[in-house]
Amino acid sequence: MNQSSMRKKSLAEYRAVIFDLDGTLYYQKPFRIRMLFYLFGHMLRHPSAIGDMLLIKRYREVREKWEDYERTMSFPADMPLEDRQYEFIAAQKKVTVSRVADAVRFYMHEAPLALLPYYKDAMLSDAIEKLRRKNVSVVIYSDYPVEEKLRALGIEADWHFTSSDKKINCMKPDPKGLQVILATLGLQAEDVIMVGDRYEKHGLAAIGNRMDYLIVSSSKKEREKLTDILT
Repeated sequence: MNQSSMRKKSLAEYRAVIFDLDGTLYYQKPFRIRMLFYLFGHMLRHPSAIGDMLLIKRYREVREKWEDYERTMSFPADMPLEDRQYEFIAAQKKVTVSRVADAVRFYMHEAPLALLPYYKDAMLSDAIEKLRRKNVSVVIYSDYPVEEKLRALGIEADWHFTSSDKKINCMKPDPKGLQVILATLGLQAEDVIMVGDRYEKHGLAAIGNRMDYLIVSSSKKEREKLTDILT
């Protein structure tokens, strides 16, 4: 079921709309299934990649509960978020930091690009184009790098931010990221809405800033019920 807290009737009534990327601008469940087939084939051709797959699995687990894991280690205050996570996993798995970074770069940031267009949410993509034509600022805010994914999806935005940005350096639902975005755009929370696919990440980040939010379903059929809200 969709959870939403909107004080306006449609996205076009806000001055800016902040979209999550993964699971929001494309359908993540069928994409992940397709990626599993790709990875399985890749491992058959390159058996040594099994070790990298285990690193990626752990990387995903750690990022989901990073706040809990981070408390168990001491990092320099100015150390980038991704470097902290790479170092944490490298220490756990007894591998080099560069091996973790290389595995993440290839399997999570590069390999998926060719498949993403097949799972794009065309309705949200169309909504983004309409919002920009109406002079509503479109912002992409993700816990992962966004530029190459947006290019693969054929989506243009006015602004984009990631959790690894120096001024943010934390993951959702920490409200700091949205605070940085509001300050950068020079807008108040009531002028902006957060659109994402996870209440526990995107909804709570918005609530932490007293910002409106819209949580979209993973189901295409359910998302199509939002047509009037998106335009």
